[in-house]
Amino acid sequence: MTDMTVSFLFIVMILLAFFATQITPGETVPKHMLDEAESVIEQRDLQVRQLLEELESFRSGGPSIIPKLQAEKAQLEARVRALEEDIDAIHAELELADGDTAVARISLLRNELQRLHALLAASSDENLIERYNTVVSLQRAKILHVLRERIVAADPSIDVSISRNQDALQFRGDGLFASNSTTPSRQGRAKMRLIAGILQDVIACFSLGEPSTLGSTCNEDIAVIDALQIEGHADSVGSDNHNMDLSARRGAAIYGEMIAANPQLLGFMNLRAQPVLSVSGYGEGRPIADEALPGGRDANRRIDIRFIMFSPVDEASIPSGLDDLARIQKLLQGGELE
Repeated sequence: MTDMTVSFLFIVMILLAFFATQITPGETVPKHMLDEAESVIEQRDLQVRQLLEELESFRSGGPSIIPKLQAEKAQLEARVRALEEDIDAIHAELELADGDTAVARISLLRNELQRLHALLAASSDENLIERYNTVVSLQRAKILHVLRERIVAADPSIDVSISRNQDALQFRGDGLFASNSTTPSRQGRAKMRLIAGILQDVIACFSLGEPSTLGSTCNEDIAVIDALQIEGHADSVGSDNHNMDLSARRGAAIYGEMIAANPQLLGFMNLRAQPVLSVSGYGEGRPIADEALPGGRDANRRIDIRFIMFSPVDEASIPSGLDDLARIQKLLQGGELE
């Protein structure tokens, strides 16, 4: 090795020693930090590559992706409108008022449905006798209203009303009988004869017997009159016993006038083959006017016509139709249902 080469190497060694003295321990990087930095750089590189791929995918799709998104948006908007229309229709169908909710309305409807189910269950267990009697009571009320309308139409001066219980026609006295008298006045006699004719026409469809016209066209519920009572009444003048006898004789007097004018009334029978027309007296016990007022006593000297309808004692005696009346008659007249 030449002296020049040795000198060169010596110089290099001196330089290396100099540079080594310039590096401090605090300026070195630990290996684990270097590894973490490399890991972060790799993640960032991966994200960049993914973004570049998505961008390339979007670019490769071209303009076609925009109409697709627009179509999807239009479909969603159409579905929203359809749902809104359905909601409006439901509100209208449920008759929801402002501030109501479908839940509240449905709750009300559910309660009503439960109530109707309860009524249906009750009707299934309904007493058949009670049901028949209710129907007959309604039919009796109709008979009374028809009679009143026809009587007033024939003679508006007749003061007739229907009892509170819807079971009788009440005729205010208004001159029908003088005080303590059982003889009807001439005017009262004429009115009662007129009433007898109208009565005969109406009760024919609700009675049996020769003059009867009972049929399904006028009596589909098979409501049959059991008794038609001509009831006499008195004012409060006199003793109770006297007025009871007086009122009964007044009823009998009107009964005679009606039969004289319309003998066919005696032909109407009930299901027991008994005449429906009868007489009773109630004395002063059932006033319709205050006798302290003018005309009160005159009004209470009056006649009522009470309708007592046939009421079955058990389900076997409920008539199921016109053809069943013969069976009911046989049972009643034979005493089997008494």
